[in-house]
Amino acid sequence: MNRAHLQAALAATTALALLPQAAAPVLAQAQEAQAPALEEIVVTARKRAESLQEIPVSVTAFTADQIERAGFVDLEDVAVQTPGFQFNNQLAGLRPGRLFSNMRFRGIEGSEFATLQTASLFVDGVFALQGAQSISLMDLERVEIIKGPQSAQFGRNSFAGAVNYITSDPSVDEFSGRVQIEGATRDSYELQARHEGPLVDGKLAYRLNARLYQKGAQWTATDGGALGEQTTRAVSGMLLGKPSDAFELKLRVFYQKDNDGPAPTAFLVGRLNDTCTGKTVTTKAGLTLRPVRFVCGDIPSPGAPNAPLVTSNTSLFPADRAFTGANANFLVTQLLNFNQVPGVPKLNGFGLEREIFRASLQGGYDFANGMSLDFTAAYNDNAANDLRDWDMTDNPTFNQWYVTNPQAGDDLSFDVRLQSSGEDRLRWMAGGNYYTQDFRTSGNGGVFVTACGNFAGLGTGETGFCSAPGLFPTGLDANDFIDVWGVYGTLSYDIVENLTLDLEARYMNDERGDGTGFTRDYKQFLPRVSLSYQATDEVNLYANWSRGKLPGVINSNVINCQTQTYTQPFIDPRTGRPSTSSECQQYTEALGDRAQPFTPQQTLEAWEVGIKTTLADGRATVNLAAYDYKWKNQPFNTFVTVVRDDNGDRIPNTNVNFFPVQTPGSSKSQGIELETAFAPAEGWNFQANLSYNKNKFIEFFTALDAQTLTLGGAPNTQINVKGNRASRFPKWQGNLAGTYTGAFTGDWDWFARGDLVYNGRHFTGLTNLATVKSWFNVALRAGVEQDGVRMEVFVKNLLDTERWAAGQEITDFTLRFPPFDFTKLGVILLPQDKRQFGIRTSLDF
Repeated sequence: MNRAHLQAALAATTALALLPQAAAPVLAQAQEAQAPALEEIVVTARKRAESLQEIPVSVTAFTADQIERAGFVDLEDVAVQTPGFQFNNQLAGLRPGRLFSNMRFRGIEGSEFATLQTASLFVDGVFALQGAQSISLMDLERVEIIKGPQSAQFGRNSFAGAVNYITSDPSVDEFSGRVQIEGATRDSYELQARHEGPLVDGKLAYRLNARLYQKGAQWTATDGGALGEQTTRAVSGMLLGKPSDAFELKLRVFYQKDNDGPAPTAFLVGRLNDTCTGKTVTTKAGLTLRPVRFVCGDIPSPGAPNAPLVTSNTSLFPADRAFTGANANFLVTQLLNFNQVPGVPKLNGFGLEREIFRASLQGGYDFANGMSLDFTAAYNDNAANDLRDWDMTDNPTFNQWYVTNPQAGDDLSFDVRLQSSGEDRLRWMAGGNYYTQDFRTSGNGGVFVTACGNFAGLGTGETGFCSAPGLFPTGLDANDFIDVWGVYGTLSYDIVENLTLDLEARYMNDERGDGTGFTRDYKQFLPRVSLSYQATDEVNLYANWSRGKLPGVINSNVINCQTQTYTQPFIDPRTGRPSTSSECQQYTEALGDRAQPFTPQQTLEAWEVGIKTTLADGRATVNLAAYDYKWKNQPFNTFVTVVRDDNGDRIPNTNVNFFPVQTPGSSKSQGIELETAFAPAEGWNFQANLSYNKNKFIEFFTALDAQTLTLGGAPNTQINVKGNRASRFPKWQGNLAGTYTGAFTGDWDWFARGDLVYNGRHFTGLTNLATVKSWFNVALRAGVEQDGVRMEVFVKNLLDTERWAAGQEITDFTLRFPPFDFTKLGVILLPQDKRQFGIRTSLDF
């Protein structure tokens, strides 16, 4: 953190440290009311139990009771009420649907692929491979959102942060159960059931959980297909053994099946909504650009003039002339039956099919001297496939593209750690782990079908006739084969009674491969240093520095490219002129010296200072954190058009292909986050959060030809977008939640809760031309409860907000001819869920 930012952060923390004295008169009335104190939340973000208000790390935590009272369903609900965290379950990355898991912390861009994840989801500290969009919040004790590099504790893929679901334990003393039923408009419902109890009194207990969830379609495509349907079925079981007071063993098994329809997205075609041509844009780096064929400024909101429709092709039997006669069943016989990745679920239509299986065995032993030994063994298996309309339009005059996105992975991990008593002045922990993973997928998406399967003599422009469809499988070039072992440790020392130094570190030997025989070893040292000062019983000041590291990215396409030049020329799609360049030469012509076999190892240098305060005898908390990050060698996906020779005769194929190549850059991210909770009087509880984020690219080049040409650059060049902001992450985020509980009649209480969420304007991509407008969302719920019986009504999106929830720029593939035109840009847009009314009932027994 530079001096100016550090001074500003320290000034803010100092001012907040004086808040208890300054706020005393204001809070006097609340103190006199004798309202109950806020619940103390204990977290395990550093793999040991600590008070949320004392841990020297920025953590947002939600208990099971808070999750229930807020009506959270999934991680997206958690994200909108967590400052510094962004996640959309229907558009996590560059592709719509619940297929990819891309979590963004504090403006760190992240990726949809497991190979490049900057943040990860864990369940009881065990890495959960993909599926973050659909894993429910049932069976939880709490959710912890841990910000900043957590590599020392959780490993490499917590480079920018981690989300940890902590499951609750069944009772070894008494039987209990719970049934929860929810129904809502738009054909949505959820059923959860749980039962637990002792098998051997005081020694062995079980828990069984089941969930059936359906989110009904909220939009209808032009061809009549339903958009937005989601279905999840999940069961889990747990055995908890306590042979003695000192020893505990827990076995958990989880299975889930997702079945979704096509995602509800819109696609804005930049060339048809051009507000850029004729304008001049000066970048923050001083570069003058003349963008063309794209939107400069706000994208029209849903329902506004020129706003795109939420629609796509949803029929397996397209009306396009290319899919008639002998080709009428082409999508069914050729695309759905193409087995690119073994083991993935079979598709029977548009949308997602996924199966997840997880098993873990965890144990712990407490020694008489206060030391403890913990171990974990876990296995994950995740297989998914998805069929979607790739050009995301249903206009018959546009090109027709379809794609499947198969991916399959499994992993096995072991972890063991020994830690000292938490009561000593010097505290320590030492551990080691092993992790191995096989993950297979395609960086391009998978298997494509286009209506224009033959590229000669098809006419030009948007009305060229396509005579027959074509099938184009792409390579499995985003595989991630990992073999990692590591050792880690922590050391905490109370320098004086109220000043503590924490040292944390992990050393890893990380071997990665792409499945083609190419492997690379990375040796990583991942440290974190924290200093915390308990100024008073109510005020805790802290500062920490940490370094996250991720391996470089293997560019399989560059490694495996052919070096022989062609004996017959092809028409180079970049120049329009004849060429005999080899496949490898084509990569160099497109990317220059950045066409490398692998990118350098990534590094995130992170500083954070903060203050955590407790006010009004525990009735209020005010926490403030300021951070400064620098990300070096940040990879970004660049697509390169390549003409290949598949049969080795040195004669180029008739059709071109396009392949991803990762190229590096660097960026910075800075910001401030405020989290508050306040219980002013009996029955009242409020939470308010606010975050500000400033991020920019330090050295970064346009990744797509479409981005270069849209910004007015010359063909076969790339533009340095230094100074531009990362996509999707707004400068401002905030939320306010208030709950009241009071006596109703007899033994019944009544309650009401309101939630207000704000998401600021954000750019849709690194061109920083198009923006999605800011939006507010309001939700209300109210009901009655008594001794385990709870009934409530709710409304989501009370104001029926018509704004795009998120937008992501991507190449526009809607042109009929040429079918591999990478020169245009469009924007995928995710709409807000529509207003929805519902009722929920739960019974504890």
